[in-house]
Amino acid sequence: MRTLSAIAFLCLTLSCMGLTRKLSPNEKQDVLEIQNNKRTYMVHYPKKWDGSPVPLLVALHGRFGSGSSMIKQTKLDLLSDSKGFVVVFPDGFKRSWADGRGNTPADQNKINDVVFIESIVKRLIAEGSVNSKEIFLVGHSNGGFMAQRLAVEKPELWKGVVSVAAQLSVSTLKRKLSLKTKPVSIGIIAGTEDPLVPYSGGYVRDGGEILSVDDSIQRWKEWNSCGDVVTKKSKSFKEDEAEIKLDFFRYESCAENTKVGLIQLNGLGHSWPGETPMIPFINQGKTTKVISGSELVWDFMESL
Repeated sequence: MRTLSAIAFLCLTLSCMGLTRKLSPNEKQDVLEIQNNKRTYMVHYPKKWDGSPVPLLVALHGRFGSGSSMIKQTKLDLLSDSKGFVVVFPDGFKRSWADGRGNTPADQNKINDVVFIESIVKRLIAEGSVNSKEIFLVGHSNGGFMAQRLAVEKPELWKGVVSVAAQLSVSTLKRKLSLKTKPVSIGIIAGTEDPLVPYSGGYVRDGGEILSVDDSIQRWKEWNSCGDVVTKKSKSFKEDEAEIKLDFFRYESCAENTKVGLIQLNGLGHSWPGETPMIPFINQGKTTKVISGSELVWDFMESL
């Protein structure tokens, strides 16, 4: 009886976290074998797609998540249908990514997630479904740190990269200093009151030292040889009689037509904007229902 209760609780928990999900007719589950591990990912094709090459967005979930939970969390599948891009949701190793900071299961098992993500992109290009010149990447939290690592190590893959609730880690900074790589457009979306990934930098709970958001933007500005002119704007939203203000900063005079941008979520925490937190037992700070993180991400990508 206890065993049945435990199984029922596990199924309920996985369902609530979005780790289980049925495929729709315009989706497929696929597998790659990397380092003797079967790595899985889900591809969502836009509903009205005519089969011609379209942009691709790779979306990396956070720690304890999955490709399925990233779909539920972001609703990027619905945005894909309305905007006409393919979106792929990979599954991390033991619900984690080897972002280089050292403490995730993927890092501890020396998983090569750089090769995994690159292999997915190359497979989709080879099948003819996506435009190789319009490949984008976004990640949240652990997935955001992984996105920063991929931007540093494989910039030639991406037209644009956005990390949400994650900035540069010291490990990725050190890796960048040892590489000579091309510029790549970068955006960071960060809550100023994030209790898990401090906006001002320092150490995060799951290990590793990180730069502040401002220092991360400054590094990318230098690496992309951007000019000092920055475009600034703000936008306010009303929620429960309170005001939420977003500040946008953009460096647009950069090498090879790249851009560096910051969307500062004043007073908000770690959650993907617009989502219900997937992990209820961890304090992620203030959330919002009136801002769509997915629309913020795609607006940045479309501007490139």
